[in-house]
Amino acid sequence: MADKKIIIARAKFVRTSSRKLRLVADSVRGLRPDKAVEYLMVTSKRAATPLMQVFQQGIANAKNNFQVSPGDLIVESLQIEEGPRGPKRMDKSHGARFDRGLKRRRMAHIYLKLSVKEGK
Repeated sequence: MADKKIIIARAKFVRTSSRKLRLVADSVRGLRPDKAVEYLMVTSKRAATPLMQVFQQGIANAKNNFQVSPGDLIVESLQIEEGPRGPKRMDKSHGARFDRGLKRRRMAHIYLKLSVKEGK
């Protein structure tokens, strides 16, 4: 049996919370990569942009590095993980006492694994 080709694409330190990214990722999880890009282009969520870029990166990696057409790819896994929380910022509208006035900027990491369909 031949080795299975795994194509990896990732984006780290994306300035969007992982919860918002997961909402969009769940809607494209069962689709083929080229169909997922089409869906993400017309989605009105801001979190769709970094996900679309990761899918495009994965498709380009498959074309350039493995000479695989986008129609032969399937999504093996799509993971959204929490990144570091950015620096704390004071929000004066909520008062600067204790921790009520702190805002944390959340970041996320996106990991995408694509594989080639069986028999290709």
